[in-house]
Amino acid sequence: MDITIWILKGLLAALFAFSGLNKLFLPKTKLLEKGMKGLIQLEEKPIKAIGLLEVLGAIGLVLPGLLHIFPVLSGVAALCLGLAMIVAARTHHRLQLSIIPNLVILAMCLFLALWTFFG
Repeated sequence: MDITIWILKGLLAALFAFSGLNKLFLPKTKLLEKGMKGLIQLEEKPIKAIGLLEVLGAIGLVLPGLLHIFPVLSGVAALCLGLAMIVAARTHHRLQLSIIPNLVILAMCLFLALWTFFG
């Protein structure tokens, strides 16, 4: 099961790192062109802040386990990223966009958090 958990951590970390780095370094117009329609009502600074938090969350998913220092922090990072998915799903629902990707990522984050805390 350890391999499965590490694959899940890697997938989520890659997803959030990619999304966060895009938000950090690309202008809002490019993000909207790439299909990130949920950002339409936000200004540049909140988008950059979300990007930074996503990158930090991605680091938090893998670094504690790799360093064997407070591995429970991976679960905390997964919970925080799951909360971000709840906010994203609410925003997407309000804009009449699909929330299915948000719910799938939320389920993955919750599984990882529960496994970290109770597995």
